[in-house]
Amino acid sequence: MRIKIGIVWFRHDLRLRDNEALTQAANQCDVILPIYVFDKRLYENKTDHGFRQVGPYRAKFILESLSYLKKSFGERNIDLIIRFGKTEDIIYEIAHKVKSTWVYCNRERTPEEEFIQDELEKKLWQIGQELRFTRGKMLYHTGDLPFPIKHTPDTYAAFYREVGKIVPVRKPLPIPDKILPYMDNVMSEPLPTMEDLGFSNDEIPETNIFKGGEYEALRRMEEFIKDNFKATALSLKQKKKKAGVLVTHMSPYLNTGCISPKTIYEYINRFMGNKYHSNRASCIIHGLMRRDFFKLQEKKYVEKIFEKGGIRGLDLSELTDDMDAFNLWKEAKTGVPIVDAFMRELNQTGFIPFEGRRILSQFLIEELKVNWQLGAEYFQSILIDYNPCSNWGNWNTMAGVNFDAKEDRYCNFITKAKKLDPKGEFVRRWIPELSTLGNNYIHEPDKVSEAELKKANIELGKDYPMPIVNTERWV
Repeated sequence: MRIKIGIVWFRHDLRLRDNEALTQAANQCDVILPIYVFDKRLYENKTDHGFRQVGPYRAKFILESLSYLKKSFGERNIDLIIRFGKTEDIIYEIAHKVKSTWVYCNRERTPEEEFIQDELEKKLWQIGQELRFTRGKMLYHTGDLPFPIKHTPDTYAAFYREVGKIVPVRKPLPIPDKILPYMDNVMSEPLPTMEDLGFSNDEIPETNIFKGGEYEALRRMEEFIKDNFKATALSLKQKKKKAGVLVTHMSPYLNTGCISPKTIYEYINRFMGNKYHSNRASCIIHGLMRRDFFKLQEKKYVEKIFEKGGIRGLDLSELTDDMDAFNLWKEAKTGVPIVDAFMRELNQTGFIPFEGRRILSQFLIEELKVNWQLGAEYFQSILIDYNPCSNWGNWNTMAGVNFDAKEDRYCNFITKAKKLDPKGEFVRRWIPELSTLGNNYIHEPDKVSEAELKKANIELGKDYPMPIVNTERWV
């Protein structure tokens, strides 16, 4: 009797735990053949405004994550096949060669990824094979939702009312007990280097603040729980006074698929109902739910979330592709310290917390009147934790082109800066040329007298730029 061979096509799901495609293949097939393809178009093609689709921080993180996945399979005497080229051609060729029974993958929904899925599916039909889709990317299984995707509520508040406390979250799947490898020789290419992916030496980060891989994701999750949910009541009260917004730093692992949203939920949900921890746990679970909401919005509206007018089809002709203003923003030369500090952090690490993303996007849109799509594409390129639905969904919100947007999005950047960074420690870290200014002046160097600037040994316009916008209304 012919053995059943299952090809598992890894995409943004670089893990063994809670991987629906891998679990189905292991349960339904006699042997499996795991494959990851570095699709050359992703590394060679540019966005509409000329940015890399994958920047160096994310590329390095993906390489580290794949290295660990390959090691994990190797411990089970399975070889993770690595290839470089056009995904639909490579997987079709391998499927044809080994005469596989099915090809499994977790479904993606953005246009470029759907194109590859559709092309592969057509090719497999020609040889009588089937592409089997699973849904392992979201917190909620779409089949459990109380509405069809096309009827997804248009605001997060409505989505939460219909889903949040009603629909149960499924348990994460364990690593399959028995994964048997396809033993005939299938050539695997070595894991590419950053240079192989088209990055020059001066683009390659010496180190990432995040190290990729499933093990690292689980280790960080355990560490986060220990630091934030297993402390005493007294220490939590002290920490709350000192801390600002709670940041898990799990988004790079979540969006590359080193850990699943259901796994994070399982870690966090046990603290719901605890009088010391409920608010923190609820905040993180809302983040996971909002991630699902943005994915469902993209499934509902498809290309509209990428259009300038968004799903509301607004006329945003007042926002222009002013590259001079955009480049000053991108290069952290706005003369507004909190904005420039967040941009320097982003450019040097590939990551900033959500509050920093909000400040950068508001400044670009509301103050510089620059087309928000430029900012969204730059974030796509530079962010280590880029997720198309969340990135473009958040920019839609900030630009006011979805139904979750507030009509009044005015931000007083000085008030916001003093709230986030009252002692100026964050600004001093990323803009050391302002470090000699006192706490009262660090966020408003343009308001400092000439005598004070001279005393601090700072010359505005030379050591640090003058503001490129009128700051007088921020009082």
